[in-house]
Amino acid sequence: MFGLDPGRTRWDLDFSIFRIPVRVHPFFWLVGLLLGARANDPAELIAWMIAFFVAILVHELGHAAAMRAYGVYPSITLYGLGGFTSFGEGAFFRQPRGLPHIVILAAGPAAGFALAGILVVIIALAGFEVVIRVGLPFGVLIAVREMVGSLAFSSLLNDLFFISVFWGIVNLLPVYPLDGGQIAREVLTAIRPDEGTRWSLMLSFVTAVLMAVVAFVQWQSLFGAILFGYFAYLSYAMLTVHGGPRW
Repeated sequence: MFGLDPGRTRWDLDFSIFRIPVRVHPFFWLVGLLLGARANDPAELIAWMIAFFVAILVHELGHAAAMRAYGVYPSITLYGLGGFTSFGEGAFFRQPRGLPHIVILAAGPAAGFALAGILVVIIALAGFEVVIRVGLPFGVLIAVREMVGSLAFSSLLNDLFFISVFWGIVNLLPVYPLDGGQIAREVLTAIRPDEGTRWSLMLSFVTAVLMAVVAFVQWQSLFGAILFGYFAYLSYAMLTVHGGPRW
């Protein structure tokens, strides 16, 4: 996702990868722990935290790599449920728009899908069975059916599959502030420059409401329902600024 970086704290973790600055905000670890609270033992929780960090970082690196291809020098902040890939200082007036921006937005989920695909190939070549299921409730589910090395490592692989694929699919939904919501804005604005932003916000609001229902009924996830409910509220609030809904 894209957005504004949260303020710096004394507990931030800073490093660089492929000459791309990365900052990990402490809220990132807190949210990861909350999402992994159902772990059965410490080893499973550690596996979840590693997968959470790696999968989200790969997602943001996908955005950053695409930005580099367009001559922008980005930075990454992992925060809360995901992260922010910023265009970098001094880049505001040369941010890509239109098709280049769509490519940058889609590169995040694509990087996650690529990671899952590479892992599937490696595991299959190692002689282990990988199950791929398409359908409800998660769209695509990839998992190893047998122990790979150890129970903790198998949990790590399955967590990587779940976050990389499921989070990528969720991110492509036409909901603000997710990547799919911004892609929808770019497409609809290209079709109708005067109405595209408002149309994308209306689409975002409707999709978020439907997904809140799906999360509560189908996934049985109160957290997911609250998250999409918040996205619906955010979309409606932004919509009022752009002339309000005209259903």
